[in-house]
Amino acid sequence: MNSTFDESNEGGTQAEAPRELPFDPQLAAMQAKLRRFVIVSMGTLGVGLLAVLFAIAWRAVNSGDAPAAGGPAFSAIAELPADAAILSQDIDGGRLVVTTEGTDGRIVHLFDLATGRPLGTIRLLAR
Repeated sequence: MNSTFDESNEGGTQAEAPRELPFDPQLAAMQAKLRRFVIVSMGTLGVGLLAVLFAIAWRAVNSGDAPAAGGPAFSAIAELPADAAILSQDIDGGRLVVTTEGTDGRIVHLFDLATGRPLGTIRLLAR
């Protein structure tokens, strides 16, 4: 009978004790090398993970510290024709750009943000 159990063990419930292999110095050297490799790899992974977590925490803590715009506040009145409708407004660097549309066509108004004074207008004509 072919069986995986020991023939002398009639109940078949007790497994055979594993045999101890003789000491192999090459195998021990290879295991030490593998152990060193795993330790260095895990250390590098840990340092990288800590660097990423530190960067996320740094950005979370310092995200709301943007300085306020410098200079005094200003008040300005932009005179527009009575039938003009504001299409868009945008800030570009130190300028405010307002685009309007009326009976004269589309007009782009430029203002200096630091002083509030008008820099000029651009009339857009379709031909």
